[in-house]
Amino acid sequence: MASMTSTKTHQNNDDSTSATLPFIILFFSSMIGHELALESLSTTYQFFPHLATSITLFQFGFCVLLPLLLSLLCTDGDAVKSFPRSFKQIWIYVKLSAIVYGATACATTSLTYEGVTYVTKVVFKSAKLIPTMIVGVVMDSLSERSGKIVIKKRKYGVWEYGSAILLCLGAAGFCMSPKHFEGEDVSDGPLTEEDKDGSTKAQMNLEGHWIGIALLTFSVFCDALVPNLQQKLMHGTTDRRIDLVPSLVAKNSEDEEMEMKGLVSEERRRQAQSIQVSNGAGISSQALMVNTNSIGFTLLLLSTIFRRSFIPVVSFITTHPHFLLLHLTVGLGLGTAVLAYTELIRRSGPAVAVTVATLRKVVTVFLSYILFPKPMSGTHVISVGLVIGGFIVGYVGKGRSGN
Repeated sequence: MASMTSTKTHQNNDDSTSATLPFIILFFSSMIGHELALESLSTTYQFFPHLATSITLFQFGFCVLLPLLLSLLCTDGDAVKSFPRSFKQIWIYVKLSAIVYGATACATTSLTYEGVTYVTKVVFKSAKLIPTMIVGVVMDSLSERSGKIVIKKRKYGVWEYGSAILLCLGAAGFCMSPKHFEGEDVSDGPLTEEDKDGSTKAQMNLEGHWIGIALLTFSVFCDALVPNLQQKLMHGTTDRRIDLVPSLVAKNSEDEEMEMKGLVSEERRRQAQSIQVSNGAGISSQALMVNTNSIGFTLLLLSTIFRRSFIPVVSFITTHPHFLLLHLTVGLGLGTAVLAYTELIRRSGPAVAVTVATLRKVVTVFLSYILFPKPMSGTHVISVGLVIGGFIVGYVGKGRSGN
């Protein structure tokens, strides 16, 4: 019996891996293509004053048009059918877009405060896997307490958290270039007036340092909240259906038994309907992308027209085919990557999707060291060991838990 259970568990794991592996490969390859095209644009056309605006327009545009086109071709236009039509429905995606924007804006703003460096930002951002796991567990518990049905409750053990910590530490160290570890020489001579003034300013900016750390912390919390909210929208939830069982009027033993069987069958049918409603309440990954990015794309387009940047962008694109080709590659690459990432959230959960995104950063940096040779520090070597250790701990934990 135990052998059959173990065989069934391994078979389920293999099926799950084979179902998500194509999306992982698609995510990695699309992001690499997107970043290469983005780098080419930034170096070749850096003289164009509206470059940032044109890139952002294509990125948002493809994150709307690509899933919309796939929805029309493959799922009978479910993205159009599930598009929000009331203010209450639109407000859900406005809040989600605000959280996404808040994560980016807070991380960028934090760098303006004294003591918050690029290294600090990398460490915080690389550690968002752990908050993502914790937020998911808390959200499931809150849903249960409020009477919602959770189809697959998330629960992580010591092995999972240990693996996440090692992966986060490895990603943080590996995503730093050697120049971020180089410190400035400190003179052994007496303090000058400039040194004293600098020391005074550092003490005055101590409060600003903690504001920057607080902004980074809030940014990571937003990053952890977004994929969990996206999964909730795609899976959907429903209220528990609690039906009171009417009292039985005992006529004789035969009638009582038949009536009991009928009640059990009816209860099973109601539970099945309840679960079916819960599964049907969610939306597809294409619909989620269209609903969320339509808001940002609309606001960006209006802002571009208002700032009189739209016509110069269109004019430059029509006269520079190579510029247009790179923009199409950037937009298509990011749109495909986001679609694969959103599908990973729907199929495997936020923790798996964030893990894949974290490892993608490591692979990208590793490829850059191979394609464009540069010196590696001891921190990078240790970081590689931490990432490998994270995989080993996760694999051992997976075997022990049977999940």
